[in-house]
Amino acid sequence: MRKVLIVAIAATLAVVFAMPASAEMKLTGFYRVKPTSSNYLGAGNLGLNVPGTDTATSSSLVKESGSGLGVDTARSRSWTEMRNRLRFEFGDENVKGVTFFELDGVFGDTGGNTGRNQGFASNGDSINLETKNAYLWFKVPNTTLDFTVGLQGYLDEFGGLLFGYSDQAGVVANYKLDPVKLRLTWIKLRDNVTGGGPANNAWTSSNPGDFDADYYALDAKFAPTANATVTGHFGFLRDSGSFIGQPTEAAALEILKAYYLGVNATVKLAPATITGFLLYNFGKFEDDGGTAADVKIAGFAARLRADAKVGPGNAFLEGLYVSGDDDTASTTKYKSVVTGSDFAALTSYYFSPDLTILFRNLDMINSGRALVLNPSKGGRGLMLLAGGYNQKFGDKITGKVGFGYLAADKKRKSSATTEAKGKTMATEVNANVNYNISKGLDFGVYGAYAFLGKFYDRSAGENPDDLYTLHGRLNYAF
Repeated sequence: MRKVLIVAIAATLAVVFAMPASAEMKLTGFYRVKPTSSNYLGAGNLGLNVPGTDTATSSSLVKESGSGLGVDTARSRSWTEMRNRLRFEFGDENVKGVTFFELDGVFGDTGGNTGRNQGFASNGDSINLETKNAYLWFKVPNTTLDFTVGLQGYLDEFGGLLFGYSDQAGVVANYKLDPVKLRLTWIKLRDNVTGGGPANNAWTSSNPGDFDADYYALDAKFAPTANATVTGHFGFLRDSGSFIGQPTEAAALEILKAYYLGVNATVKLAPATITGFLLYNFGKFEDDGGTAADVKIAGFAARLRADAKVGPGNAFLEGLYVSGDDDTASTTKYKSVVTGSDFAALTSYYFSPDLTILFRNLDMINSGRALVLNPSKGGRGLMLLAGGYNQKFGDKITGKVGFGYLAADKKRKSSATTEAKGKTMATEVNANVNYNISKGLDFGVYGAYAFLGKFYDRSAGENPDDLYTLHGRLNYAF
């Protein structure tokens, strides 16, 4: 072991001394510890958007379920989880290599094991390191063109509605042609040749190239005035094999051709900054070599947000709409939006309302449950109104309060007996306070409570309890 360590140190030093004088190595990241108590959170990423009238599943909200299915809201659960992220960057202003690792788990989970999201039990000793990113960034000399190639974090132009800082393998090119900035994107969502309903982003063959899924996009951003920016978007998603979140209307079809046209804009006015977007998703599902009729896609989304300084703090108010489809029996049209989360959980990550229960929060680690993980909500769509206010109290303390109202756009019944009793899902109130202990080190206390609406009222048995969560957050960023 001692010889191996000596060789490893020598090899590292050789690489460091061989690097050009202008090259730099940067290490950034964070350590985060979260003790939590809640009546709905737990391991795994669940979108808790099943109506109370449906047969209970693992994503249903229930009260003292006798069947063992659903999230039991009648009791609290308490645990402590931790996440550590390490981002290594090598290079200079013309070329950089980035490798980004993550490890996380729950205190007392398992030890001496192999796999992600564990290794925090007695004696540790688990193999649990995850690769978030591994990519190369470089400029083309004497041009304004740069490329990012590899596994990278990707954010769309719509606040994460389609792709929210999700880790995707592909190529992104940026080019500045005054007064326009262009971004061209190719993402390989899946490469799989088995067909017949592949697993979640699984590459299940040694011969890739068929039944794969790709996303292409072109974004053009320009500033018509000093206080306004506008970005136009065109995207195309092609999947040549059934995907994990395929809607009921197209269950028998294999080919997806989805197009996205959108625009977002930001305008800075004297009292506030206004941002918003419009997105239209169209295309079709096709039968691969069969005779089944196509199912056409016709969904859209819109957002409007205002940010303003109010007194000693900052406030925002935001609205989001995603269209839904009420008729699962339709064989001709699907009226919601196909998102990245139809391919893998948490690919869509709409985080700007800074909610905790209605939408997944950026602070969540492995207990990633929320009423909305995929903004299309299984074809129901949504309506959201959210707001918040944050303020500093001296040099060390900051506080924030917020609220959110969430409803389904459509009830989307599958039969007369499974229609939700209402569209209102929940109203959330939340608050937090943070104290800066020293440079980079903060401790905060966060709480949220959601009053459930009639969407979750059950046909038989007691309705689920309202949802709550309380957690601490010790965070060191470097």
